[in-house]
Amino acid sequence: MNIKAILQHYGINSIWHFTDLSNLESIKKHGVLSLRNIINSRIDVACYGANELSHNLDVSKGLDQFVHLSFIKEHPMQYVKTKSGEIPNPVWLEIDASVLFKNRSIFSKQVANKSGAKLYGNINDLAKYIDLDVLWSRTDWSNPQIQQRRKEAKYGEIMIQNKINIQDIVGIYRG
Repeated sequence: MNIKAILQHYGINSIWHFTDLSNLESIKKHGVLSLRNIINSRIDVACYGANELSHNLDVSKGLDQFVHLSFIKEHPMQYVKTKSGEIPNPVWLEIDASVLFKNRSIFSKQVANKSGAKLYGNINDLAKYIDLDVLWSRTDWSNPQIQQRRKEAKYGEIMIQNKINIQDIVGIYRG
């Protein structure tokens, strides 16, 4: 099944990016940029979603050329960053899923810069490696096995090379 059929099958119209409210003015001006584009364009970022270690890992793995996104509006890293106070005013940007076809897209089953994380470059293989059923289908949430599968699947990342244009942001939500 190709990616368009997969998205249609699960009713996936959007993917998600978390940031801090203080970054919205810059995003409205430049779009959502990869770390590499932020640095090369000398854009002042009020509040990064990642720390220096994470940025260094991204650079070392070439992931700094990608915007990191979540499959659902719920990612464990957003929770950690908000709880620690690193992102004091979290917002979720709802991104039109059509961005998957505009720039190079890659994905990972876990936080992409984690040691040993495998990256997948063929977006049509998404359903082979990401447990979309547990993210997008109705299921028995009381089942401990389902809970574990969902917990693991929430760490997955999809990454879009270079930037996401402002017109591809279809919603902004506090959270």
